[in-house]
Order: sequence, then structure tokens, then C-alpha cells
Amino acid sequence: MRKVKLFLIILLALVVCRVNAQDTDSVYVAVFDWDDNDYIYTPQQQQPMERVSADDAPRMFDENGDLTQIKVSPNDVQNKIISPNPRYDDIVWQRTVLKVVDMRELQNRPLYYPCEDLTAETSKNLYAIIFSKVLEGKLTAYKSSVILEQTYCPPFTDENRLDVEDFLNVTNIRYMGGDDTWSRINYVNQGIVKYYLKIAYYFDKSTSTFHNRIIAVGSLYDENYGKRDDLHTQLFFWVPYAQLRPFLQEEFIKMNDNNTASKISFDEFLSRGFYSSYIIKDYNVTSKDIDDGLTDPRMIRQEQQQVEEKILNFEQDLWEY
Repeated sequence: MRKVKLFLIILLALVVCRVNAQDTDSVYVAVFDWDDNDYIYTPQQQQPMERVSADDAPRMFDENGDLTQIKVSPNDVQNKIISPNPRYDDIVWQRTVLKVVDMRELQNRPLYYPCEDLTAETSKNLYAIIFSKVLEGKLTAYKSSVILEQTYCPPFTDENRLDVEDFLNVTNIRYMGGDDTWSRINYVNQGIVKYYLKIAYYFDKSTSTFHNRIIAVGSLYDENYGKRDDLHTQLFFWVPYAQLRPFLQEEFIKMNDNNTASKISFDEFLSRGFYSSYIIKDYNVTSKDIDDGLTDPRMIRQEQQQVEEKILNFEQDLWEY
């Protein structure tokens, strides 16, 4: 009984000695001195608690009062990217097509704008992201020197690597665009009117899932831009989408005019198919362009719809029974 009373006394003393602990930096700890038969109160420095500041979160306006350009760190980008790579034996159906994304389409405007006076600090469009990384040597571009057909996507080998210095000379970007990266980007930016997307559709039997994956992106420049209304496009180069994805994850896109709060990255916009497009090549046995030998727009559209329906019908028929 005596031990119980002694324990309660010690416990009560410890509680009492913490009076006003919230308002001071010290905490008093009671220690019982058996020689003096009394308590000795010794102060101990209280460690301040770490507080998470709300200032760590990005603010809408920067120190100059301008709208903040939200960026994603490269480490965060690598953690977010997931690229399924199934075994070849598990793919029981596959079809590859080449699509055209026309910047004149209303749905594709988020990929085209802004297109003037761009810098490293401003918002960017798709070509500004691609070309800036090519000029900086962070992204490898490719173009075939043997097959000049625009819709031909070359293998990503050393033989087909784009010589950036030669490209700048041939296109006059070096002389007309200026010496720095962003002057050169702004010189040609508005003239990029179309993109090619090489996309593979496939069914993975191991997971019973249907997928599509962008393989490559090609940029097309209108040589008549600002001169005539008719288009005369020239393929600049191709870039592998797998290499491009990390840079697309760093930049956010403005989806529409009703809400310009950027919450979706360029990678999400393209991977989820938020753009408008049409098929120009089917990589079947002949791998010819759909409009090859056709002049009637209605006939060309019928050929495009046939390929689109075959892909759509296969995906839908998977779950019919």
C-alpha cells in the first residue's frame, strides 16, 4: 500500500511541475531524493516542434505579382512515368497507325498556344518543349537521309540521327532565328502546323487488357506560313516519345478557354487522346499512305474510317461475350 501511495505522489508531482509548459521553453522534471526525503525539480529544455509551413506549397502569384509557372521536378517526373512493356509472346493482336494532329483544329489549340515571345520561364507549346530540348542536347531527333517520304518514320539508330548544326543551316534558322535557343524557337514556332503521331494498338493476353502507346512524334512546318493560305508542309524531324515523356511531364497545358488553370501535363493530354486526329497511314502489309492513289476526299475519308473501325471493333468485340 505504501508503494502505491508513493507512486501516486510521484505521478502527481510530475503533472504539477509542467504548469504553463506551453508558454515556456523549459519543462520541470521531478526527481525524488531519498537522502533528503524530498523532491528535486530540475528544468529541461523543451525541443521546439517542427511546423509545416503553408509557404512550402506553390503560390498562384510570384514575387513580382505575375502568375506562377508551375513546374515539376525531374525526380518527381521519373517516379510518375509508368511504361508497360509486355512480353512479345503475350501480344496476340497488334496494329500500328500514323495519325495527323492538325493545329488548326479547335481541340488541338492547347498544343499550339502560346506560340510567341516564349522564354525558359514562360508557358510553352508542344514544339517549344521538343525543339528546346533538341537544341540543348537533352533529346535526340531523327530523320532519314535515304527515304525522303514525309510519313516515313525511320528507325531510331545512329545512322538516322539528326545533325542539329546541319539542320540549323539548311533551314536558315541559324541566320534568321538568332544565336540563342529561344530566339530560334520563336522564329519557327508559329509555322509548326501539324504533328505526326505513330501509335501502336495491342492486346495483352496475360492481363486481358487493350492498350495504345505513342511511339514517335514528328513535327511538320508550313513553308508557306504567313505568305499564302495553302499549306506546304515539310517534316522537320522525329523524336521518340519515350525520351520525350519526361519533358512533357514537366509542363502543364491549358485545356480550354473556359478554365485556364493548368492541371494536366502535355504527356497526359497526348496519352489520354484529348486531341483531334485522323489516320494517314496503316502499317499493314503494304504500309502505304491511305491517300496513295486517291484524289477524292470522300474516298480518302472512307479508307480512314475503315482502319479506325477495325481498331474500335476489335476492342469492343473483346467484351461482347
